Amino acid sequence: MIRATWLVAMAAAVAVLSMPAGAAAGDATRDALTKRAQAGDTQAQVALGRSLQDDGMAADKAAGTEWYRKAALAGSAEGAWMLGSATMAGVGVTRDVPTAIDWMRKSVAIDQNPDHMAVLAVALLSTGGMPEALQWAQKAADKGSSKGMEVLAMARLSGEMGLPKDVALAEKLLNAAAQKGDTDAQLSLGQFYVTGLFGRQDVAAGVRWLQSAADAGSAKAAGTLAYFLITGKQSVPVDAPRGVALARKAMASNEMLGHYALGVAYVTGAGIAENPAEGWYQISLAQRMDSQQQLKSAADYLAKASAKLTPAQLAQLKARVDADAGAATAPQG
Repeated sequence: MIRATWLVAMAAAVAVLSMPAGAAAGDATRDALTKRAQAGDTQAQVALGRSLQDDGMAADKAAGTEWYRKAALAGSAEGAWMLGSATMAGVGVTRDVPTAIDWMRKSVAIDQNPDHMAVLAVALLSTGGMPEALQWAQKAADKGSSKGMEVLAMARLSGEMGLPKDVALAEKLLNAAAQKGDTDAQLSLGQFYVTGLFGRQDVAAGVRWLQSAADAGSAKAAGTLAYFLITGKQSVPVDAPRGVALARKAMASNEMLGHYALGVAYVTGAGIAENPAEGWYQISLAQRMDSQQQLKSAADYLAKASAKLTPAQLAQLKARVDADAGAATAPQG
């Protein structure tokens, strides 16, 4: 269960880390890049590929991927990485995971980039390539990659990825990654301390790590901590006003848990004036976003809100949710 949940979360990290953003290029810059790229400058080829893919047009995305290919075939580690990333995501080319992984391997063999090694490890885990994945994760961690440490931590915590279960080592690795400022590690560490997944509960440490991740921009951490502070679940001291503020912060990034936590606050009147209609709406919206079925108590809160609403109000709210669900289920930032 740990492994499955974590792999879903790390898939987002693969997408973010494997496709670094490129700066938009104006016409003059594009012309200059094109001349350099045509002359065989691999850095220009990669930069031109990014510029074309940033334009958003399908033809430009395909052209961008071809520039990555030219750079990769010329021996550029960055070109090979970007080609692998584009192929993994199906950007400008048909999605092909084995081919993508091959290009990623070629890239890290050239430049030994530790964060790329960690992303390669996650990609391999998602395809069942456990032994090789753990080798890359160990190499990444040895070179100081927080993502590599996180992969190894989850392997040790679950005992399901080809390494013996070692909870103490998992905690040590996650702490090391979190102390490097990795918000995914901070989020996981906070959740595990609060829920006692390391074999003991440390609510104070868990709240600190969740707050640290939220302060660093993790919308999921903000939503997670908001829910705990609003409900007092897992013996977290209730601080509903702080929880509501964090829920709104998470919602600004369209985070499911932000909608859910604020909905719970409205239904229960915790830290905000009770509003069953708005609570029902926010929780229902969160349910539409809940592809992993994490919101186990949603039905109970919806029932509590529904008891205070008329059939006409519920019909209006359902129509509102239907209208807004498309935006709510868009990719989250």
